[in-house]
Parts: sequence; C-alpha cells; structure tokens
Amino acid sequence: MTGVLLIESARRWLGTPFLAGASLRGVGTDCAGLIEGVARDLGINCPNRDEVAHDLLAAADAFLVRVEALQPGTLVLLARDPGGPPLHAGLLTDQDTLIHAHWRAGVVENRFGSWFQRRVTHSFGWPDATQV
Repeated sequence: MTGVLLIESARRWLGTPFLAGASLRGVGTDCAGLIEGVARDLGINCPNRDEVAHDLLAAADAFLVRVEALQPGTLVLLARDPGGPPLHAGLLTDQDTLIHAHWRAGVVENRFGSWFQRRVTHSFGWPDATQV
C-alpha cells in the first residue's frame, strides 16, 4: 500500500467532527474511527470497532506491520505523556505533518513537531489491500 493512497484517503476525512465511538466520514469520528475508516475506504480488513477503541496497540498489531522508519503513510500511536501507554493514533502525511482526530477540532492535519514526536509509542506500516 503506497503512502500516497493512504494520505489521499485520510485527507478526505479532514473536517469530520470529533465524535467518540464513531467512524463516519463527514459525520463524526474519533482517532480509532479515523484509522478504521481509512482502512475501510481502502478495502483493508481491520479489527471490529470495539477492539480498536479499547486497545489501540492490540488492534494495530492485528492488521498492520510494525516499522521503525517514519515515512508518509505511517500510522503512529501516541501517548498522553512521553513514555506512557498509547492512547491516540494519527497518520503521517510527511515527515512534518500528521492527520488525526482532535477532540475539539475534529479531523485535522497538524505539524508533527517535537511535542508529538516525544509521544510516539509505536509505528506501523499498512498491508497491501490486494493481499487482505
């Protein structure tokens, strides 16, 4: 799966309001719902909504591949505080920006600066949609 396709899909979600427990583009989503929605849009099977929302790491491990290098299209899990457990997810659009569902602003593309970088707990690449 190319990063370009992932980013194009994620950008279609920009402006979607934040709504906990939802995954409907243009209607409402949270960070787990955004990832679920991008996967769904690209024909990638992912864990059901309850699994994704309750344990981001287990859900990501179930359908994504852990990677070391951060590049466009990489899914990053983020902690509230550096060194903490993953509680948030976003998709890198390049080395300096990511798309995520912000609790007040909805789905936005933000600068992936040092604040976010210090909170990355895990990073994942995506499977090829034709192989799932």
